[in-house]
Amino acid sequence: MVSPAASPEDERRRQTWRDFFAGGRRYEVRYLPARWHDIVRRNVVTAALMIGLAVVLVAALWWWGRLGPFVLGSVLALVMVIYALTALHRRTMLMAQSGGEPGLALGVSDEGLHTPVQGVGTVPWPEVLGIFLVDAHAKADAMRAAKGLQGAAARFAAKNGADSVQINVVLSDGKAVRMRIPRRSHRRVVQTWAHHDGPQFGVISFSMDSATDQSDPSAMPRLGLALTVQCEDRGIPARLNDDATRFTEHMMRISNVFDYSGVDGTAAGTGADASGGQSRT
Repeated sequence: MVSPAASPEDERRRQTWRDFFAGGRRYEVRYLPARWHDIVRRNVVTAALMIGLAVVLVAALWWWGRLGPFVLGSVLALVMVIYALTALHRRTMLMAQSGGEPGLALGVSDEGLHTPVQGVGTVPWPEVLGIFLVDAHAKADAMRAAKGLQGAAARFAAKNGADSVQINVVLSDGKAVRMRIPRRSHRRVVQTWAHHDGPQFGVISFSMDSATDQSDPSAMPRLGLALTVQCEDRGIPARLNDDATRFTEHMMRISNVFDYSGVDGTAAGTGADASGGQSRT
């Protein structure tokens, strides 16, 4: 990770983590069972409700028989179906990320990243190309606090598991990791990115605020520092950003699919060099 010079206090905290890991221990963030089950249930109920309303709406408009309202109603019904599919996809991804139960969310140790994803389990550090913690909770909180339809929609989405804090783990061979997951529908938890010079990169995005215990506000900063220490000691790029676009740009750069030779330097927080190659410093 490329970072400014650490203050004495920051270095003390880093050393505390190094001592922690040197003792063979690991740091874990765990799901909150009640919250996890609530998200799973709400997404199923939401999907069923949206599909039911869409069917009733189309049937009522068909019975009415007027073309204009039928076309407009059909568009609205299509939106409902899309939202239902989104809810089911969110449930599937939560099940895939969590291994189907509200236990471990993510663990960190000298051995690697400990995940509950079936077929993936512990990812050794040599397989990790980068870690990006995208924290947009301030923006999400502002939207949820807004009045009117926008605020209501944001609050509804949050209850259904829409996340604002993600840890994106970049893996060297996304296809290989995907094939280790036994359940086909869960393989989509590993996103693949094109790589001009080798196997497709893989990215697993762990949602850290949708079902984890948020009663301790220091949990995420501790996890971020634990990840930072592990990455720093191994030359693995790590970023704690509040902007998902920086992560996207980093992935585009290391893919070598796009020509960044005319770009002046590297955008802050990308962790890639100007040629588009992987930065390991």
